[in-house]
Amino acid sequence: MTIQLFANNAKTTLAAPINSSQTTITVAPGTGSLFPSPTTGQQFKVTLVSASSSTVYEICNCTARSGDTLTVQRGQEGTTGTPFLLSDIVGHYDTAAVMTDLVQSEQLQANYYGFAVATGTGNALTATLPSNLTAISDGFTIILRSSAANTGATTLTLTLGSTVLSSTPIVKGNNTALSGGEIPAAGYPLSLTYSSTFGAWVLTDPTVILSAYALVNSQTFTGTPRVPTAPFNDSSTIIANTLWVQNQLANYAPIFSPTLTGTPAAPTASTSTNTTQIATTAYVQGNMLGGTAQTWTDVTSSRTPGVTYTNTTGRPIMAYAGVSGRSGGVLGWQVNGITMPYQGETGATTQYVAQGVIVPNGATYLLSNSVYSSSLFVWAELA
Repeated sequence: MTIQLFANNAKTTLAAPINSSQTTITVAPGTGSLFPSPTTGQQFKVTLVSASSSTVYEICNCTARSGDTLTVQRGQEGTTGTPFLLSDIVGHYDTAAVMTDLVQSEQLQANYYGFAVATGTGNALTATLPSNLTAISDGFTIILRSSAANTGATTLTLTLGSTVLSSTPIVKGNNTALSGGEIPAAGYPLSLTYSSTFGAWVLTDPTVILSAYALVNSQTFTGTPRVPTAPFNDSSTIIANTLWVQNQLANYAPIFSPTLTGTPAAPTASTSTNTTQIATTAYVQGNMLGGTAQTWTDVTSSRTPGVTYTNTTGRPIMAYAGVSGRSGGVLGWQVNGITMPYQGETGATTQYVAQGVIVPNGATYLLSNSVYSSSLFVWAELA
């Protein structure tokens, strides 16, 4: 792309004659400053005119100037390289090509240089724009009238003047290939901007394919929907994905045959509970005979042989008793009316001892005593 430079009233004469192919010309001393100084990608028009005949002229492109020396491209805009003499005219004038390249208001409003009717197929568009460019730059924007609806990924082959560019994909704003339906029908206006980053034409505001979006209310998803993973132990309305659920379950034991670690705890069942409820150590200690919650207590003062008592402690107990008296008779226990075998044992001549007996929770028990002239000297219970 070449940019035209301009200067006002830039006119002088040749400081030396030139032949028909010479590409450097020298103008009158000190007059070179009247002309622009092009750099890369710039130029200005130079017209050489014979001082003796205004019909003899040649148009050149000046691509560089050093003081009074101009570097030119000869024979432009249909003119031919011609010899010129000392003092012939060198001027910077408007030319037909310069004026043609200027965008007129009517062309601007009609988007003459930026609009084209696309041909080709719905998925492989072709179009031609009037242009002197041979390549497109980042941000180059055009509007095409589509030739048909697209059914999938889509490309554009653009021709700038006589330069045919390579086929380039058309993408959505997030650099995603079209999938079909973004161009709904023939005649649809497509606004395209070239992105050198994507190496593609970006379709501005493509038609929204509603079938690719979920309803806000009561949507049934398909495929493999994905959502961000919520924080651990989150208890809000954030959607739980499989990773979040697995993270939560990592601290839980399966119902079937779990292998517990650490110090598992459970509620302590009521005393004498007889179900499949888990027995804690507190429950076992509270219900086992001789557990840590049980102690021997001397209850001699509150017990009388022959009187029936009931174990209401909520757990098994053990009773032990002894009497003193004359020889003869038996001392033993009855639990729930059943006489315990070997329940009595003679000790010293005047003392009898009833061995310890286990009394279940809720059972009745009494000390049967037929020893002559006896008196209770000990009754202890483990409860």
